[in-house]
Amino acid sequence: MGLILNDSAAYTGYTLFAPLSYEVTYLIDNQGRLIHSWPSSYTPGLSAYLTETGELLRTACVHNSRFVQGGTGGRVELIDWDGSLTWAYDYSTQLHCQHHDIHQLPDGNVLMIAWEYKTRQEAIAAGRNPEFLR
Repeated sequence: MGLILNDSAAYTGYTLFAPLSYEVTYLIDNQGRLIHSWPSSYTPGLSAYLTETGELLRTACVHNSRFVQGGTGGRVELIDWDGSLTWAYDYSTQLHCQHHDIHQLPDGNVLMIAWEYKTRQEAIAAGRNPEFLR
């Protein structure tokens, strides 16, 4: 791993992060030591959380060809402590795509932010200013 800075302003505890170019999510301590890691078959989609049961809930990038802006994900994964994928949900088509963040509810359901494709006419009918459309 490695550590760039650890001073008195740093919070005590662990840091969970998923580098954009890697298919692994890491948990490190304040000295930069690896505590745990979770493999995936996908690069991250910008969100990763530890659940209260110690599982990793993360978004994953499926490289949707229509939604190519920053923050594109398209998949949500739940990976247990041993690295086994226990649940996954793909939300990525030419009409919609999971985007940036997720939130696990107390009952285990997951909320997600998503893009939904609209034609120019549909966007204007929904109130979009046509001057801001390409």
